[in-house]
Amino acid sequence: MTRVIVVGAGSAGRSVARLLNHVGYEVVLNDVKEEDEFTSEEREYLETLEREGVEVVLGGHDPELFESADAAFVSPAIPEDAEGRRLAERVPERVTVRDVAEILGDLFPVPAIGVTGTNGKTTTTWAIAHLLEACGYDVWRCSSLDRHLVIEAIVEGVVTGEIEGHDLAVVELPHGTIRLASGIRLDVGVLTNVSPEHLDEFGGSFERYVRRKLTIVDMSETLVAGYDCRELRERLDEAVWYSVRTGEADYLGRREDSRLVVEGPEHRVEAEFRLLGYYVENCTGAVAACLEFGADPEGVEEGLATFDGVPGRMESLGDFSGRAAYIDAAHNPEGLEASLPPFRELAEERGGRLLVSVDNPDTVTERDKLEFGRIVGEYADFVAASGYNETLERLDMDAAREVVEGAEESGCEGIAVRSVEEAAREIAERSREGDVLLHVGPGVVNAYERVRRAFLRGVSSVLGEEG
Repeated sequence: MTRVIVVGAGSAGRSVARLLNHVGYEVVLNDVKEEDEFTSEEREYLETLEREGVEVVLGGHDPELFESADAAFVSPAIPEDAEGRRLAERVPERVTVRDVAEILGDLFPVPAIGVTGTNGKTTTTWAIAHLLEACGYDVWRCSSLDRHLVIEAIVEGVVTGEIEGHDLAVVELPHGTIRLASGIRLDVGVLTNVSPEHLDEFGGSFERYVRRKLTIVDMSETLVAGYDCRELRERLDEAVWYSVRTGEADYLGRREDSRLVVEGPEHRVEAEFRLLGYYVENCTGAVAACLEFGADPEGVEEGLATFDGVPGRMESLGDFSGRAAYIDAAHNPEGLEASLPPFRELAEERGGRLLVSVDNPDTVTERDKLEFGRIVGEYADFVAASGYNETLERLDMDAAREVVEGAEESGCEGIAVRSVEEAAREIAERSREGDVLLHVGPGVVNAYERVRRAFLRGVSSVLGEEG
């Protein structure tokens, strides 16, 4: 049996180790980090790997492990000068990202629709899945809200057979996932937009980041893309375009009173539509993807009329003593600019103010906290910033202070606190009837249940339960 050492126990390394083990390799997963340096979710996954037969060796690189290996896979996140990469060069054979992607593609058991882009991925993925279910399809959906580390969820679906028996899969493809998932053949691929994000993972190069997103072009039999993104218009030679701004696209979506209308080359879809803001654009893209897949237009209309949105995306949490509470996953400039204006408008319609709590904008990616704070401060009347990184489960009060500094530069008062619950209490204590209380940040993506509960605890501790 071929013995493979996988260097790096991050999400890519864990996924590769599990997949190679599944197809019959003897696998050793090796990392310099100690067990207690991994999050609780990561430790649980490592335990799963061990139960399935992967040898997990943490806390350093033993040269003997490499000497006994026939092949090595080095996680792309491992630095070029790292000891593990140098030791892997001595191993006779190399397993590449492309090798793994082809294995995953060969094992993927059903037709697929994939969604990538900078913003709108999760909402569009959920909308497509819902519309297709309304058309009678048995859909296996996989998004970052279903599971934070999507590549691990896809590999698990293949390894456990969870995907089998469904009519098709609808999968979100974040920038980390799409590299290893590039072997999956997509009947329809959706590319929502591209804008600068995660650039620290690409050496500061927006061009490299865009090229990663464009991986979906070669994966897709039909590519559906957002015409309203100038970068995509300039870079794509051929696509089925959707827009909410111009009739030059193949599909044009618009809100007419309480209805969403999408005009396509062959079909017009129209349905009652209660959702706000960016849902109009994302659902237009979803309609385009479903019709290009060959779904029944009447079923798509039924799905639009019954789509209630996505947890954590402009999600209403109810009324608390006359205050309307919401959470939203916006955490980069484009996302904030898309989500905050509708909440500001809502607050003004209610005769109140917009009070915003935020979690640490950093995940494994470091973001511009000053810019984050400046944008929130342009729309909010008060900002409470938590320093807790909900993804890495560690406190960084400097991040919270930077957000507050940015908000104050926009003329908005703010306060730095240690947790989402404390931030929620701060905005609830300053609120009055008619106000909108909103929480935004990447924690709504990566730790949805925990952040939602913490925000609700903080609000209800001041204002009582929803009523």
